[in-house]
Amino acid sequence: MAGLQKWTCTYNGLLMGAENSAVQVSEVDGLLSLPDIRTADLELVQRHGLWPGDDYMGGRSLTVTLQVTADTAPVFSRAVTDIQAAFMPGRDEKPFRFLFPGIAADTEAYVNVRPRKRSGVLSSRFVAGAAELVVELFATDPYIYGAGERTVTVTSSQRDEIDGGLTVPFTVPLTVKGSSSPPPDPVSRFFERGSVAARPLVVFENTSNPVLTDDVTRKFFGITYSGRFTVDSANEVVTDAEGNDITSLVTAGSSWPEFGPGDHRLRLNHGDPLTAASAVLTWQDRWV
Repeated sequence: MAGLQKWTCTYNGLLMGAENSAVQVSEVDGLLSLPDIRTADLELVQRHGLWPGDDYMGGRSLTVTLQVTADTAPVFSRAVTDIQAAFMPGRDEKPFRFLFPGIAADTEAYVNVRPRKRSGVLSSRFVAGAAELVVELFATDPYIYGAGERTVTVTSSQRDEIDGGLTVPFTVPLTVKGSSSPPPDPVSRFFERGSVAARPLVVFENTSNPVLTDDVTRKFFGITYSGRFTVDSANEVVTDAEGNDITSLVTAGSSWPEFGPGDHRLRLNHGDPLTAASAVLTWQDRWV
């Protein structure tokens, strides 16, 4: 799918806001607003105030105001029909994709919505080939998602093996096979641009009891396991290469990989200094 141009959006095959298009976007309400909040606060008996409970987000409402203008009646009629077809009710949620500078870190993003209402007025402007249509959309999932996945790879340091050893018959001087001094730990830096903390999927390979550390937060994730395995930090589950649950092997004191907005510096250490281990983190940025 081709990327969007700035100040354009698309839904169900309809591109809005493109240069020289008959359908332009004049206003979008709901992307910068918080969704409705459900609260579990309880009333106090014979006391002022409430007992604080947990808050949860409800759905997100979007209102998109479209301006339709055309020089000819066929082009105008076609544009109105395209809007009616794109925003038909009774369908499953589809991504409303947009690229609006200032929102979603100036990147293409989307929210999954379905139409709830479409309104417009027949007036003298309509006769002249101009109309304003307002579409109300609703998302059961309130999050705004980045259009593409993000990936960060973290590798461990690796010592060089020194050639040599003991052979029989041997000669002097003797050389004992060993390893070089340890190189500095590689550091993978990235900036989490979402407003919601990222909970990535992490795939570890060639590891021996690895520890993944964020130098910014000082939090770490460790596990007593060697080989390839996957950490689903969103669901707090660890599985081996065959899909078996090995969550019980997570090291005491570990935190599930979670990266809030801002800078992060990741290091990977493990028990085999002669082998380079790796951890590949994958996630989607999210905003509320």
